[in-house]
Amino acid sequence: MSRWRLQTRFILAGCLLVAATIGSSLASIWTFAQITETTDDAVRSSQEMIDLSAAIHSSLEREDDALLLFLSGPVDVARQELAAERQRGDQALEKLLHRLATDSTDPENLAVRLQHGISAYRAAGDALLATTDRNGGLETYHRLVNPRLREAVAQCDFLREKNFRRMQEAGIVARDQAARGTRGVVAIAAASVVVGIGVAVWLARAVLRPIRELTESVEAIRCGDFDRRVTRASQDELGQLAMGFNRMAEALAEYRQSSLGELLAAKMTLEATLNALPDAVMVFGPGGTVAAYNAPAGELLAACGAAAAERLADIPLPREYRAAIETALAGRIPPAHSFDFTRTFSVVLRGQPRRLLLTAVPVPQFAPGQYGAVAVFDDVTEFARLDELRSELIGMASHELNSPLTALRMNLLMLDECSRPLTGRPRELLEAAIAGCEELGRTVEELLDVSRIEAGQLRLNRTWVDLTTVLAGVIKTLQTRFDDAGVQLVVTTPPSSSSLGVWGDSARLANVLANILGNALKYSPTGGTVQVSLGAGQNAGRADAPVVQIAVTDEGPGVPEPFRERIFEKFFRVEHHLGFRGKDVRGAGIGLYLCREIIHSHGGTICCEPGPGGIGTRFVISLPVDR
Repeated sequence: MSRWRLQTRFILAGCLLVAATIGSSLASIWTFAQITETTDDAVRSSQEMIDLSAAIHSSLEREDDALLLFLSGPVDVARQELAAERQRGDQALEKLLHRLATDSTDPENLAVRLQHGISAYRAAGDALLATTDRNGGLETYHRLVNPRLREAVAQCDFLREKNFRRMQEAGIVARDQAARGTRGVVAIAAASVVVGIGVAVWLARAVLRPIRELTESVEAIRCGDFDRRVTRASQDELGQLAMGFNRMAEALAEYRQSSLGELLAAKMTLEATLNALPDAVMVFGPGGTVAAYNAPAGELLAACGAAAAERLADIPLPREYRAAIETALAGRIPPAHSFDFTRTFSVVLRGQPRRLLLTAVPVPQFAPGQYGAVAVFDDVTEFARLDELRSELIGMASHELNSPLTALRMNLLMLDECSRPLTGRPRELLEAAIAGCEELGRTVEELLDVSRIEAGQLRLNRTWVDLTTVLAGVIKTLQTRFDDAGVQLVVTTPPSSSSLGVWGDSARLANVLANILGNALKYSPTGGTVQVSLGAGQNAGRADAPVVQIAVTDEGPGVPEPFRERIFEKFFRVEHHLGFRGKDVRGAGIGLYLCREIIHSHGGTICCEPGPGGIGTRFVISLPVDR
């Protein structure tokens, strides 16, 4: 029974309030229903009497007009109008007499008086119609007919005025009834208020006081007072709730005593691990708030002038780094960038310039349903210096090799001119030496271009270039090599090539096309086909910016998807990662890097795609026409 006591209290209180509300509502409904019924009956009856009186009054006036017309106008028309008006007047009079006959509020016999007045008026009018002297009829009208008309009209006006007064009396009666009903409703409402106040006080004493004590105890435990307990004052549901709260407080106190040390140890271990990492590590919570960072990250923030930063927006990071962290906070893995030291973040730490590279990783369920992010700033200063030294070494070696290579090439060519009678094996050795010298010269030139690009000294001799002519020249140069390798070269160009021109460096663009076609030849099997297509297109970012597209498709082994972006990096070779099983393909891995940089310097794009049906590789070059 104890668990139903509190429920019984609420049910009883609710029943009392509902009963008071229903009583007040029923009283209001009955009172206003009576007022409405009384008022509606009085108004409806009076309004009908007023309308009928007005109709009879109007009909009498029009009858009088017909009599005057008889005296001064066409007799037949006057008789017709008089008959019609008397018919309409009789209809209204009949309705009025019927209404007065059922009305018990006519002690003065107004209906009989009105009927006699109308009959007297009509009798005088008939006497006027019967006279043959129309000249003396006007005097008869004013002496006999018009006074009877005034009497009948006066009876109509008196009846209408009486009904107006009756409507006023009905309003007074409705007002009195409304006042009595209002007093009754106010009395019932006052009783309901008294009952409600009593119920509220009763519930406050029985319910709110234990709940208030329970709320205060919950707040005390939140603040760390796990020894706080609630007094059990009853055996009902609130008493059971107090017992459950006390048991929960005891369990929390025991758990706090047993696990607090472990939690503190785990927290200290995590902080020690973060501080032991040599790289700067920052942890961001949802919304970009700075949740934690280790000592190197603190030094980094201080060096950036953001030691008091609380959000990602407060840290002066490059836009690319900020976007990577925001991507991780959104639960997505930031796109992988090539290991390019030009993307590093430079900062002065402990008086020394350092170069940092960012790695951002999302943290699932950092908060319920939300992601966090971990940002690691790797110190790649030494690697960047090594890369710079490598670039300097390549540039220096290329310059140093260029002079003796030029002399060697000239001597071999002169030897070739002087040794035309040579045949057989000596001739093959000489031609192989010349070919090797030419290939070495192209490699040295590519290395020099790499040095110029990294130094920002690559210069373009821009003119209006007809790509159809450039492509034809490159194909003419390479056609013999394709024929010797047994690879068919198929070229597709539009019938009209007048719009296939761009502003660019024809020599550089020719080198790009030669490099792409040379790679296609290297990786194409004997008997294969290399397809080249040249045509107009549109920029994917701007619909109003036309471009010229060149696509080269081979039937080689293809490039796996993970390497389709990396093949444009310096010194990257797919063979080094997969072990190419086809023909022995040589190269330094810088040709596609040069192609990308040259195309980018022209404002274009170059991408690597799988060939049709997943066979081979397709390189697509897009160059803007109006750049």
